[in-house]
Amino acid sequence: METRLDLKLETLTFKSDPEPHIVIQKELCPACEGRPCTVACPAGLYVWEGGQMVHSCEGCLECGSCRVVCAPGAIAWRYPRGGYGVRFRWG
Repeated sequence: METRLDLKLETLTFKSDPEPHIVIQKELCPACEGRPCTVACPAGLYVWEGGQMVHSCEGCLECGSCRVVCAPGAIAWRYPRGGYGVRFRWG
């Protein structure tokens, strides 16, 4: 069953930037308690898999939740370059 959030997310388009706008220091992730980025990211782009953090920039909503909840220095986040990233549409 689709939720209201799922329906809203379907109205988004995303143009991938070959230059990633999120860079994580993966060596810090194993020591992170609770791995809050896996819960805080509304797009679900962070997944703890096989003993390591796996993430993708594609589909990022550019909300910055990950940089707020991650330990200082664990993530370098910036907005994508012009013309790239999420595109919001009415729907």
